[in-house]
Amino acid sequence: MKKVLLILGLIVSLSACDFQSREDFEKGLSANKPIESSDIKMPTVKYISADSNQSLEVKSNSSDDKDNSKERLDFISIYGKGRTGKNMNLNDCLGNIIDTNIGESQIGISIKPSIQESGGISSILSYDKGDGITEREYGPVAGFNNLTTMVSYDKIESESGSMLLVSQVTVDNTETYSAYYLFNRYMSLMDYLVFRNSTDNIITSVERLGDMIEVPNYSESGNINEAIKHRIETERDYLPSLLDVYKVKSRPVTSLVEGKEADIGYLPDITDESRLLLVKTTSNPDNMGMNIDIEK
Repeated sequence: MKKVLLILGLIVSLSACDFQSREDFEKGLSANKPIESSDIKMPTVKYISADSNQSLEVKSNSSDDKDNSKERLDFISIYGKGRTGKNMNLNDCLGNIIDTNIGESQIGISIKPSIQESGGISSILSYDKGDGITEREYGPVAGFNNLTTMVSYDKIESESGSMLLVSQVTVDNTETYSAYYLFNRYMSLMDYLVFRNSTDNIITSVERLGDMIEVPNYSESGNINEAIKHRIETERDYLPSLLDVYKVKSRPVTSLVEGKEADIGYLPDITDESRLLLVKTTSNPDNMGMNIDIEK
């Protein structure tokens, strides 16, 4: 295995309250240089999309499946050490934030450059099911003008043990999106709902477990606020079927849309220690989409 650790260098030293343009941020990323290490062996890392069906399986609840000898992953060695705070420049927050367990599974939540969209910053869920580290991306949360995203990571309980609920709401210029992913204690993706629409067609599509369960049979254009409103109404119809069985309630969340505070969707109504992390775009009319809030 190669003994080379690629670490994103933090080349910009700015206060958490400073503003940074996307151009400056991208210049900073392009100037990063790899650092070699002869002491650290890096595990294999594979990336799969957030809604990949690759891990849609149920494992036995038998305690015989538990591997007590597995060595814990060092997420800080892999991603660097991140930090929490508000109104942070993107280069200031890269790295691992959370290292915890969901049942038998160790998970990490980190902030790193987006794999899906170049120039963006996303939250990354990492875990190892025995065949190397799997990464799932939720975002981007920042890096683009007029973007607003909120991603929450919540630990919930069920009869079969602890579970992880990852929720995302995004408004990106002319498009709106929300998604809710449920993992069991073995980090198998058990269920999910995804809602999408846009100003070109405000009629919302709904996807569940890889199947389109609501597909617009006609098109209706509208403004971004009309698109958000239609998606939220659709969420109200479907979210209880995913959350009620686990006694999880949802609440509306707000952010800036076209410079005005507005409801953008629903996140789980969890405020105690079960809320592992909340990552969101900083609401700032002068720099919307370019800074980030990270809250435990």
